[in-house]
Amino acid sequence: MDSQTQTAADNTGTQAPQPLYSAATVRQLDQLVIGQQQIPGLVLMKRAGRAAFECLRQRWPDLGALQVFCGGGNNGGDGYVIAALAAQRQLPVTVYVGVAAEKLQGEALDAYRFAEQEGVRFVSDLADLPPVEKHTVLVDALLGTGFSGALREPVQSAVACINKAAAPVLAVDIPSGLNADTGAADEAVRADATVTFIGRKAGLYLGRGPALTGEVVFDDLGAKPDVYRQVAPVLNRFDGASLERLPTRAVDSFKNHFGHVMVVGGDHGFGGAALMASEAAARTGAGLVSLASRPEHVAAALTRVPEVMAHPVVSGQELEPLLEIPSVIAVGPGLGQSPWSEQLLARAGRAAAPLVLDADALNILAGGRVLAGVRRDDWVLTPHVGEAARLLGISTAEVMADRVAAAQAIQQKFSGVVILKGAGTLVAHAEGVDLINSGNPGMASGGMGDLLTGVTAALIGQGMALPAAARLAVWLHGEAGNLAAAEGGQRGLLATDLLPHIRRLVD
Repeated sequence: MDSQTQTAADNTGTQAPQPLYSAATVRQLDQLVIGQQQIPGLVLMKRAGRAAFECLRQRWPDLGALQVFCGGGNNGGDGYVIAALAAQRQLPVTVYVGVAAEKLQGEALDAYRFAEQEGVRFVSDLADLPPVEKHTVLVDALLGTGFSGALREPVQSAVACINKAAAPVLAVDIPSGLNADTGAADEAVRADATVTFIGRKAGLYLGRGPALTGEVVFDDLGAKPDVYRQVAPVLNRFDGASLERLPTRAVDSFKNHFGHVMVVGGDHGFGGAALMASEAAARTGAGLVSLASRPEHVAAALTRVPEVMAHPVVSGQELEPLLEIPSVIAVGPGLGQSPWSEQLLARAGRAAAPLVLDADALNILAGGRVLAGVRRDDWVLTPHVGEAARLLGISTAEVMADRVAAAQAIQQKFSGVVILKGAGTLVAHAEGVDLINSGNPGMASGGMGDLLTGVTAALIGQGMALPAAARLAVWLHGEAGNLAAAEGGQRGLLATDLLPHIRRLVD
C-alpha cells in the first residue's frame, strides 16, 4: 500500500522493520534454536554452508573453482562445509587453513573432517595465494561475529591477499575484520556478497559495513518465529515500505489542519540555510511556514518563496511574540553563534511548541550557556558526527567507533528524539534506536541538513509523533537524494535538487 491509497485510519507501513542483532544476541538466538528446536550445532553449520554454497552457484553461475579461507571457529567450520560441498560436485577447491586441525574443536573439527573426507586440498600458508584463474571465487570464512579490535597474523596477511586478488569474494556471515556490532573496521575483507545467518548483524548495516559487505543475503537456517520473539534486536532497520506515512487529506481540508512551521535562523551571511529549511517545510506539506531571520534576508526570502512569511528580527525580544503562533519551531539553520543567535535559541527553547534543533542551535546547546540542563520530550535534535561529539564532550572518533551508543547517549542526556546523521542515519528515542535505509554519498554537500530540518518540522506540524516523523523525514530526504542522483549523478548534487522529489514522495 502506498501513500496515495492510505486513509487516516490506515497509515502505517505495510511491512515490519527488519530487526538487527548484536553478536551477543545472535549467539542467544543460536542457542535457542539448538536447545528449543533440538537442532544440533553441526546440523546448523551444515545448513549455513549449504546456504552459502547455493548463493555462490546462483550469483556466479559460471563458477569454475573455489578458494576458501578458513579460520579456527565456527565461521571456519562453515567454510569447510562449503569446500566439502564443492568437492562433492567435483568443483576444484582449495582451502587455506588458518588454524591447524589439531587445534580445532567441536563442530569446526567435525566440518574439517567432512572436507577431508571429500578429498579437499588444504594449504597451510594463508598468504600463499597463486594467481587466481578465471571463474574462481574466493570465500572468506576466517573470522566471525566474535571479532573485535585489530587483525593479527596470519589473518591480516590473508585479508590483504584476498583484497588484492582479481576475483569476486563471498563473505560467510560477516566480512573478516568487520565489527558485528558497530560496523567499525580498520582492515577488513571487501566482499561482493555476504551470506549471514540466524539474525542480521547490526554491523553489516552500520559504519563501514555497507561498503564492505556487498549484497547481503539472509538465511534463518530454519529458526522458528518463536525464537525471535524471545530476543530483542538492538536496532530496527526501516525502509519505505515499513514507515508510517501521512494520511490522505480530507476533501474539506484547509491550511490550519497541516501545521504552522516557524524556522528560526539565518545570521549575517547564512540566510540561505534558513530559507532552504523553510522551503523544505513548505514542500513537505506544512500548511503555513514562517521564517524569523536577520532583516537583510527578508527580501531574498520573499523572492525565492513568497509563500513563506518572513519576519525580520534583531533580538530575542522581537522574536518572542512570534513564538506563540507556530505549532512547531525549527531552530538552527544558519543560526550562527553570536549573541543574537543565543538570544533567539533561548527564547525559542522556552516556547510551548515542539522544537527541531539543528546546526548551530546544537553547538550553542553543547556550549552550556543556553538551555543548560534542559530536557524535553517534545524536541528533535539532528546532529551530524561533529555536533554529536560536542553534545557529548567526546571526540568524533569515539562517536564513529559506536554511533548507536552515541545516539543513545545523546537521547538519554537530552531526552526527546535524536537523528544522528551520516551513512546509515540513526533515530534514537525512548523506545530504542532505528536505522533508516536511504541516501547516497552525493548527499555529502552543504545544505542537506537544513532540508532535513524543514522536512522533520513539517511532518511534526502535520500531526505525526516525533519518532515516526523523524524516521519518515530521514527516509524522504534520503530517497529524494537517490532520485535526484539518478537524474543527474551524485557529484554536484545540491540540496535544492531534492525539493521536487520530496514533494512527490510525501504525497
